[in-house]
Amino acid sequence: MKRRTKRSHRPAPIADASAVSVYSLDMVVELTGLPAPSILHFAQLGLVSPSTGKKGDHRFDDDALRTLRRIHWLSARYGMNLPSVKLTIGLLEERERLEAALRALR
Repeated sequence: MKRRTKRSHRPAPIADASAVSVYSLDMVVELTGLPAPSILHFAQLGLVSPSTGKKGDHRFDDDALRTLRRIHWLSARYGMNLPSVKLTIGLLEERERLEAALRALR
């Protein structure tokens, strides 16, 4: 019986190592499994906020990548529509902020 190994390979970020990791749209498509038009649509809706490179291309950081993975998971797993996904992601982010504030107080 073959054992499945978890892939730990992560493509190298576009930006230099001292900066925040930044990924091209093509890399984000590969990492999330979402099609490029959907990712750009999510950006238009304000679910993610990509930066713009010198050539006008979209650049995504680790937070945007995490959010896109959550969008994909919530819609695939629970069949959520985009307004529900947006609300759920907002609640998850608020919970994370509150947990961080609580940890800081301890």
